[in-house]
Amino acid sequence: MEHADEERGAVNSIKPVKSDWDKKLFWTLIVVNLAGIMERADEALLPAVYREVGLSLHASPTKLGTLTLLRSVVQVLCFPLASYLSITHNRANIIAIGAIMWAIATFFVGASTSYLMIAVARSLNGIGLALVIPAIDSLVADAAHAKKRGLAFGWLQFTGSLGSVFGTVFALLLAGTTVFGIAGWRASFYIIGAASALVGFLVYQFAVDPRSKKDESGKDGYDKTITPSSALKQTVKEAIYVIKIPTFRAIVLQGVAGSFPWAALTFASMWLELIGFSHNVTAAIVGIFSVSSAIGGLLGGRLGDLAARAFPNAGRVMLAQFSSGIGIPFGAIVLLVLPYKSSTISGVEHGVILFLTGLLMSWCATGTNKWTWL
Repeated sequence: MEHADEERGAVNSIKPVKSDWDKKLFWTLIVVNLAGIMERADEALLPAVYREVGLSLHASPTKLGTLTLLRSVVQVLCFPLASYLSITHNRANIIAIGAIMWAIATFFVGASTSYLMIAVARSLNGIGLALVIPAIDSLVADAAHAKKRGLAFGWLQFTGSLGSVFGTVFALLLAGTTVFGIAGWRASFYIIGAASALVGFLVYQFAVDPRSKKDESGKDGYDKTITPSSALKQTVKEAIYVIKIPTFRAIVLQGVAGSFPWAALTFASMWLELIGFSHNVTAAIVGIFSVSSAIGGLLGGRLGDLAARAFPNAGRVMLAQFSSGIGIPFGAIVLLVLPYKSSTISGVEHGVILFLTGLLMSWCATGTNKWTWL
């Protein structure tokens, strides 16, 4: 009896430790998804108010598009540094720092009084976003089982897309108003910046890196032998290696071509307003598209897992081919078939077509691409 009581006591003493760690991981996933939501909301802000920013700063559509290009270029240049930091440091802290950085930059975008100021602020915004994206993706990859990784990334894209919905609709609804004497589009940047800073604080307080859990020998999962120079050499070496893989080249080439329509969709809000829709109707249409993209990302992750089980060597590729190809007829309908005159359109047709477009075109990332490179 004494021996049995000792065993039960030992088991009970172990359970709380495991439970505490599971709770930490649960809250980590919650706040990391919040960070993903705010990251996508921040990205959606400027495209949603292109028209108002253009009128306020006397910027043409070309200049407005250049703002997004600048942010993207800065992100690309900072990704190697972000990858190095994600390997060698606590990823939860990296996410928190990145969120604070983009929050500050977002605040300065709203305060900008010239095109040059907003261009500099938007470029700095790309640094924070670059730090966050690799850290979030790799943290989710570590937490998910390989067979359910597509579904895990589907949920991540789903919550992120909700951020796009929130950022777009929120900015559009404020665009035509004033908040305490401040132009609505500027107020939207101030509010989202403050919310992003709050989320960064929550990540710092409650998130943990799965690699921080020590094993029986007292070691954690960080590689402390990596230096910036060795990381750069390793990155170049790995880049050369993966470029030689035919599947990777195909994914990259498809991604380059496939990014064009999504990049063009950043002007969707401005285009809908210019053909006659009000701020409220535009917000509804763009919100419908973002919601359908969120659902499509979640659906694509699940379908990718099922396709891989049914056809291990071709299932995910077939899924991506269908999702990419279906955008062609839907794009043709939006641009060539739907009416353009404001007196003959109600918004229902655009909403329905864009809902189907978002639902079916958003499978590649969660169902194929992200799973393949992991």
